[in-house]
Amino acid sequence: MTRLTTLLRPIVLVAIVSTSWIAYTQTQKPARPLKIEKVKGDLYMVSGDGGNVALYVTTEGVILVDDMFYRNHDDILAQVKAVTDKPLRYVINTHQHDDHAGGDALMLPIAEVIAHKNARANLVAHRTPYFEDTPGTPIGLPRITFTDETSVFLGGKETRAHWFGRGHTSGDAIIYFPDLKVIHTGDLFLAQQPGRAGAPARPPGSNLFVDSSQGGSLLDWTKTLEGALSLDFDTVIPGHGPVSTKDDVRAFRAGVAAMQTRLRDLVRAGTSKESLVKTIEADYGWRATGCPPAPPTGGCLQYQQFDALIAELKK
Repeated sequence: MTRLTTLLRPIVLVAIVSTSWIAYTQTQKPARPLKIEKVKGDLYMVSGDGGNVALYVTTEGVILVDDMFYRNHDDILAQVKAVTDKPLRYVINTHQHDDHAGGDALMLPIAEVIAHKNARANLVAHRTPYFEDTPGTPIGLPRITFTDETSVFLGGKETRAHWFGRGHTSGDAIIYFPDLKVIHTGDLFLAQQPGRAGAPARPPGSNLFVDSSQGGSLLDWTKTLEGALSLDFDTVIPGHGPVSTKDDVRAFRAGVAAMQTRLRDLVRAGTSKESLVKTIEADYGWRATGCPPAPPTGGCLQYQQFDALIAELKK
């Protein structure tokens, strides 16, 4: 009986893995077309599906900042090949959500993946990068982590990663290309997209998402952006949206600060959750109506973590 059990264990394990993989492949979303544009010099931005990817070409290989969803892997490598024949050497994550780091599992066999230590810890603790979009996606844990700052030197060029504090998550990194005076902010800064015709204008910073479940903080967000603004840069690759400027980041930070003050004052004045929800829908465009309390649902994440945000604002 013991021998039979021993023989059956690997068969059962294979069956479980196979079933999970079939479930994933049957539910995954199709990849959207990607596009590439030059930012400065040998630095490019790839966009079109998940978060923006920075692609930095050197004489010794390529450095990527983020790698979108798992489903985008082949298309991202095609974009690399479109601009250089040099090999991919490093991937630096701005944070662990899988619209930015979902392809890490496929990158690890061909490149070193680097992230802040909190980003890796968030993956280990949650066992999922961005669980409302691609459930079942294989997770790639970064092999190299850093605490406050690290640099990659490749082909005579430096790419620097900074951690200035919490914001979108507890592991957000600002990636700095000092020779070009460019930063990649991940989702600490989101460029404003052109609004739909007739849609109300929103103040800068309204489109942020505080992922409290993974260590994010609205109250720390402005301090973190102050750290980013201390760097010498003029051009910005945002987490989402078009290439932007340092002034755009300043405006975003001012909008976040105004939101902090207003929501904190409302919370500390004893405003009901129902009234607060009306405010965030009307003034900041956070969707609440029709959102289920769980599971995490795209478009509803801000509202679904609103209780945690209220708790932070009460402190």
